[in-house]
Amino acid sequence: MADTSTRDLLARILDRISSDPESWTDQDTETITRLRAAAEWEAAVETLDTNLRLAG
Repeated sequence: MADTSTRDLLARILDRISSDPESWTDQDTETITRLRAAAEWEAAVETLDTNLRLAG
């Protein structure tokens, strides 16, 4: 399986659900909540990494 960022996974599930809103399930809600939190952490780590690199 290809290495896929959390934000990519979140975008995929949101695209699927937006194209077929009737398919929305409670599990989708839970998955989106988890992926959103993980994406926020992923973005924070990337920002921290960038700042550390700039600091030298």
